[in-house]
Amino acid sequence: MARRRLLAAALGFLTAARVLGGGVAWADDFGEPAVFASRRGVLDLTMIARAKPIPGIVYTAPSGVALNPAGWVYEVCERAFAQGDVCPAGSATVADYGGVRLALQKGDVLKIRFVNHLPKLDPVKVTHSADMGGANLPLNPTNLHTHGLIVEPRAPTPQDPTFGDFVFVTAFNPANGQPVSQGLHDHGQMISGAIDYRIEIPNNHPSGLFWFHPHVHGLALNQVSSGLAGIITIGDVGDYARSDGVGAGFPGGHVRHLILKDLQVLAAGKIAFENGSANVADGEVLNQQDPDFCAQAPSPNELRQGSCPGVDLTADDGNNYSGGKWYFTINGVQYPKIRTASPDGEIWRLTNASGSLSYRLQLVDDATKQPLIMQLAAIDGVSVFLPQDTSMESVVHLAGAKFKVVRCPTNPPAIASQPVCVTELVMMPSSRAELWVTYRNALGQIVRPPKGASATLKMLGLTMGSGDMWPAVDLAKVLFEDSHNLFEAHAAINVAGDAYRAAQPGGVFASPTPYARPAPLPAGCKALPPGHRRRIFFGIEDLNNGDSFGLGYEEVDERGAPVPGTQLPVTRFDPMKPTICLPLGPGQTPVHETWELVQLSTENHNFHIHQTKFRSILMSAPASSPASNKPDPHVGFGLLEDNLPLGVAAPNASINDQVMNDQNGVCSVDQWRNGSCASPTVTLDIPFSQVGEFVYHCHILEHEDGGMMAKIKVVPSPDAGGPKFAGPK
Repeated sequence: MARRRLLAAALGFLTAARVLGGGVAWADDFGEPAVFASRRGVLDLTMIARAKPIPGIVYTAPSGVALNPAGWVYEVCERAFAQGDVCPAGSATVADYGGVRLALQKGDVLKIRFVNHLPKLDPVKVTHSADMGGANLPLNPTNLHTHGLIVEPRAPTPQDPTFGDFVFVTAFNPANGQPVSQGLHDHGQMISGAIDYRIEIPNNHPSGLFWFHPHVHGLALNQVSSGLAGIITIGDVGDYARSDGVGAGFPGGHVRHLILKDLQVLAAGKIAFENGSANVADGEVLNQQDPDFCAQAPSPNELRQGSCPGVDLTADDGNNYSGGKWYFTINGVQYPKIRTASPDGEIWRLTNASGSLSYRLQLVDDATKQPLIMQLAAIDGVSVFLPQDTSMESVVHLAGAKFKVVRCPTNPPAIASQPVCVTELVMMPSSRAELWVTYRNALGQIVRPPKGASATLKMLGLTMGSGDMWPAVDLAKVLFEDSHNLFEAHAAINVAGDAYRAAQPGGVFASPTPYARPAPLPAGCKALPPGHRRRIFFGIEDLNNGDSFGLGYEEVDERGAPVPGTQLPVTRFDPMKPTICLPLGPGQTPVHETWELVQLSTENHNFHIHQTKFRSILMSAPASSPASNKPDPHVGFGLLEDNLPLGVAAPNASINDQVMNDQNGVCSVDQWRNGSCASPTVTLDIPFSQVGEFVYHCHILEHEDGGMMAKIKVVPSPDAGGPKFAGPK
């Protein structure tokens, strides 16, 4: 009964925006995503992927007809309420476009009966149906990936037919027809109707914010852009963030979850796709998104509150999107109003659940027009931990291109780690960030808000090098209601970060992997020799084809020289060929590797790897620094992430802009080697603790679907001194 009341309360917050005279009125108030919480260590769900009209978006076609566009949603209910593979009507079932939250605790088991009821697709509108293994994509197969969780990528066995967080499987809707096997080019095991997942959360898993979405190669962009995404939380914010005023972490009323999604809605007409032209209807969703759908900046006097108007691109050989709209929602609602009255500020947990869109965000004071300072509590599901003496230079390096870091305005109280303050954040697809938000004056000091104080959460225009240009849009109105503020003398909350605990004895990146059993190494699978690192190239397979996204590889020795025989050219993803195989360390302990990422493109990319986290390092940093290749264990990892912007490459003197333009804005590996191409190389420390097959890729899903992905395999150590296998829960 308590669970039903909780769900009903969550549903009660969700209200649709109202359309008045072509503008958008505020929604009645910000609403949290509906919550499904574990009980007695288990969360057991039925989850159905299907099409459904979106009540939070009202699109008025040029004809004057008001429509709710049809997105793709996860319909969710507890499996105990389901009737076979069908969730019942009523409050026990949620099917929100904005997404639901799965609330888990460390040590829980997540069980999902995952059912595909998605519609069949027009082959003309499926961009990658002509690629290897793409012939089945018009049938709209799907699957599930729990992004950011450090869990086993387990394939089924005869003894256990369930799947872990394993992306090499697809569920087909039988109503759409039967798939045809393409042998070596299949993207994984094909299952009719439904997949059973069982995902075990380690007892030492970090508390934080994660998410789930489809991961079918060739359709990931289409399905995520249509709305298929939700969030997962492990533990509570109070596990790592404490407000001195309350003294007991952050109560639930002081925590918000903001799921950022976008949707391009078309007016009737004919649209060109890669495979030809096709008619579209009023209100149809363009799930193969076009970044040029809107002008990047608003026209004079144009009010962009959660949307921007489509433009006519036919003069530049593009499509005519006039009459269409690009919607930007928070929890499925366009331009909500957020009231903050907490005396201790709030933790905002943001997720970029867009397919390819990157957000450049500021919370701008409406009176001063200046961005408010916010404190960073966590990145990508792991709370931060920087020693008090960390230099600002190190903080900026560790934050990378994700944040505009500023000094916190006043000395913080005696807290565990140095606070990180920001005024701006760039969230590329899949990014999560947790921020402490409270009202501050023009000097950045925390004060009681004046009457009527407000701010606007703004998405600023953002250009991805020579690539996509994302538009400027206001996302939400924030009202700071008068309250006695207990933090007037302070500048920071206390964050006791999992980025520290993960490296300590008992941490997820320090403890032996409990399910790994010693086994002989497969042929060609070996650990990196001491001092060696892996180098990954981000480029295109064919310099004459800008859409042939791919990854290259080589091993580098301790002198920085490529190891002969390890080079692999930049090629598109092949699910049958693992690029990397490595064993765990002695006793089934996590193994750390150094990876060097080389950007060959003038268009930004976003590196992501499954089943682990990583941290940006400097090979020259001292051991006392969290940016060191071998940090002091008392320092910890500093900041841990699971996605990272790579910046853009540029020509040096011996190669001009025109040469790179002729090569679709991409250097070749040879041009990079001879110094013709200046590239912002990124070096990472990556700990591997999970056994199985998974992938690393660019999380701009247009690039991932285009082939910028590779397969990796982690196997148990042959060391017989490893821990005994405990068996499934």
